[in-house]
Amino acid sequence: MIIRFRILGYQNLITMRIFFLLPAISMLANSNYSYIKFSSTFQTDTTIITHLLDGNTTEWPTEKFATDKATKMEYAIDNDSRTLFLAINISDRSIQKMILQEGMNLYIDTKGKKKENKGIAFPVTMENISSTENMKLFGFSNAEPFIQNIKTEGTANIAIGWDSSSILHIEYNIPLKIIEGDLSQLNNKKISIGWKIEENKITSSNATQPSNNTAQPTSTTSRLVGVPAGSRPPPTPPVRSSGSTQNDPFAQPNTGKTQSIWTTHIIVF
Repeated sequence: MIIRFRILGYQNLITMRIFFLLPAISMLANSNYSYIKFSSTFQTDTTIITHLLDGNTTEWPTEKFATDKATKMEYAIDNDSRTLFLAINISDRSIQKMILQEGMNLYIDTKGKKKENKGIAFPVTMENISSTENMKLFGFSNAEPFIQNIKTEGTANIAIGWDSSSILHIEYNIPLKIIEGDLSQLNNKKISIGWKIEENKITSSNATQPSNNTAQPTSTTSRLVGVPAGSRPPPTPPVRSSGSTQNDPFAQPNTGKTQSIWTTHIIVF
């Protein structure tokens, strides 16, 4: 009887200790959860966004975007431990046309400067035909620049599309491993990213064409191929001639310059 009483006494003592420890365990659990939640919320340079490569930037928070004053283009950059994500929104119809006809170059400089040695040209224009299904990669390896499909697995991918307001969206997913073989070299590194829109060669040639009333105008057109399904491109611009462009609403002034945007991004993972 004495032994049984002692066993029951120990059981009651253990039960009482567990009862008093429960509030402390609960406080520790809540404290740890709060810390984890706080930490992930304030990782401003590391992605907390689920990115979809679909030519639609609605999943990007508006605060992620910056606006270039000259072109009115909005751009955003993000990364996780494997991929660099980029998105641009182009509302200006004339800028859209320049990009689709003449192409736009994306540059990545891991030294934080404005070097144009490494990047992606998109769309690719060959013999007056611009294809939104292909891009040209250059500077990512010792190989010569090469053209490939925008959906090729294991390398950079691009998606393009228009929304109901005729805003053009372009998204890039670029594996960090093709930017830098040793990923540890990229962590906490400040890189430079730039976009350059080539001057409209058609308008430029029109502006320098000598005036000749007896000469017949020569038509020059560019054709887009491979616009992704579901995308709604802007109306086809009028056929351009070598004569006056004053009545052409799509004409660009011959500024003799290229439009470019440069920004920086700190890669953290």
